[in-house]
Formats: sequence, C-alpha cells, structure tokens
Amino acid sequence: MKMKLPNVKIPQVKIPVKLSRFLGRSKLRVQKHSPEILLVSGISGFVGTVILACKATTKLPGVVASHEDMMDDIHEMEDYIGTTMPTTLDDDEITGHAISVKDVQKEKTKAYLTIAKDYICLYGPSVSLGLASGACIVGSYSVEKKRYTGLLGAYNGAMAAFETYRQRVREELGDEADERFRYGWKKEQLVGETTDEKGKKKKTKEDILTLDGGEPSQYARVFEHYIRDGVPNPNWYDDPFFNMQFLKAQENYFNTILNTRGYVFLNEVYDALGFPMTSEGGLVGWVQNPPSEPSNYISFGLRDISNPQVRRFINQQENAVLLDFNVDGVIIDLI
Repeated sequence: MKMKLPNVKIPQVKIPVKLSRFLGRSKLRVQKHSPEILLVSGISGFVGTVILACKATTKLPGVVASHEDMMDDIHEMEDYIGTTMPTTLDDDEITGHAISVKDVQKEKTKAYLTIAKDYICLYGPSVSLGLASGACIVGSYSVEKKRYTGLLGAYNGAMAAFETYRQRVREELGDEADERFRYGWKKEQLVGETTDEKGKKKKTKEDILTLDGGEPSQYARVFEHYIRDGVPNPNWYDDPFFNMQFLKAQENYFNTILNTRGYVFLNEVYDALGFPMTSEGGLVGWVQNPPSEPSNYISFGLRDISNPQVRRFINQQENAVLLDFNVDGVIIDLI
C-alpha cells in the first residue's frame, strides 16, 4: 500500500534586490582586501599574545609554589615506602596506611597532570592566540601568492599572444611593417634642397619615419631633454655626441652587471638613465641563464641602424632618440 506524502509548502524567503546586491558587493570587497585584513589581524593577534603571556607570567610564581609543595609531599611519601606514613588530623597524629611504590607513582601521575593542567590554563589562551595569528599571516601570504601567480599567468599569456600576432604581421607584411605598427611610426616626406656641382639648387624628397605621438611601447622611452611635464632629464646634455657616449656607456655597464650578477631589473636601467621607475619595471628585466654560458645581452635599441631616427642620432643630426629595451620578461619566472 502506497502512502501519500502530505503536500507541504515550503515558504520562500524573498531578499530585496538592493539588499542582495549590497551583501554581494560587501563580500567581494572583503575578498579584495582579505590579504590586508588577515595581515592586520595577525599582527594584532601577536600583540595580544604578548600581552596575555605577560599577564599569565605574573601568576606564575604562585603556580610554581603550589607545584613545589605537591612535589615535596610526594618526596616525603618516598621516604616512607614499605612503612606506615604518619598523617596529621586535627593536630593529632594518627596512623595511616602502608605506603607502596605504586602509591607514590599514582601520586606523581596526579601531580604531573595537575601541573600540565595549570600550565595549559595559564598559557593556553596566549599560545592559541599566537597560533591563530600565525595562521592569519600565512593565509595572507597564500592569498597574495595565488593572486600573483594568476597575474603572472595572465601576463605571460598576453605576451605569448602578442608575440604570435607580431610573427603573423612579419610573415604577412614584413619586418618594417611590424616595427611601424609596434612603435607607432608614421611615414612623412621630408622636402629639402641640395646644390649640385654647377651651383644649381634642386629639391629633394626623403621618406622618413616619425613617432605618431605617445610612448611607442610598454617599456620604450624617449631619451630627450624633458622626461614629462617640463621635468628635465638630469642625464641629458645639449650635445648629441655626449648623449650617444653616455647611452653606450650605460648599456655596456649593465651588460657587465648582467654577466657578473646574473640579472638586471628594468627599473635599474630606468633610474640610471633618468627615467621614473615603474611597478612593472620592478618585475621585468634580463636574466643570464645559465650563468656559466653568457649568451643574453642588454640592448637599448641603438644598434638598429635600419631605424632612420637611430641613424640620425648616431650621426648627431638629432639630440633625442627612442630607446627600446629588449627585456626577457618577468625575472622571477625565468630563474
């Protein structure tokens, strides 16, 4: 015989949309700041641990004294093993039972358990708070490490996709088009005049590449008089030859550092050339792997004589040049 289950209606609790959205965004904010929250909680917990431990230590002499009294009684019992130990009751000495080794061991066990219990009660809260504080700090590090790993994976994926795109451009349109698209060069026609041997003036036309405004790539910088917003570059001089020698000297210097130390951060190069350091510059750079077989090198892009602007800078026809740094990628990921 089949039994029919009663038709019970479960009441549905409807949460207002605004409240639900507020709770969801609040949870997301907590997740966003969870490393800071865990770190602050851990540091505060360690401060509380020290306070609790100091407070417990003030009670330690009384606890130790009671433990010493217990152990003294047990040592006294050991002197009466095999005999009857006298006990005192209402200031009258009476005869107790015979003391055996088993009785002494039993009393010692009780005493040790009591001592352990007293110490746990005394220092247990401070130790527990210290362990919880350590767990918060470790948890903060774990969250940050997971986020860093995720960002590093996203960065490497983006760089791989970008390199694949550049390779397709080179295969389809050539290296010149790749350089033009990457750095934002645009073709312009330079009109000039020349005088031949007979003294006749002739108009000349030359196709040149110029920057199409803005910074051409993520890491490239223009070495010129002003860094930004009227701030002068302390390493720039009004002498193209001096600027060229300075840049070559810095390039050789950092190649020496790369070969001797094994790595160079991009921010180190930025700082030496007078450029502001960046957050990404503290992650990317050059690595010499393996150190015993130097094969990598640092280039500022001054060796690219196919670039018209570089040629004019080398020939001292211009006093500013685009520096493109051939970084290997995120250093920590390459070690």
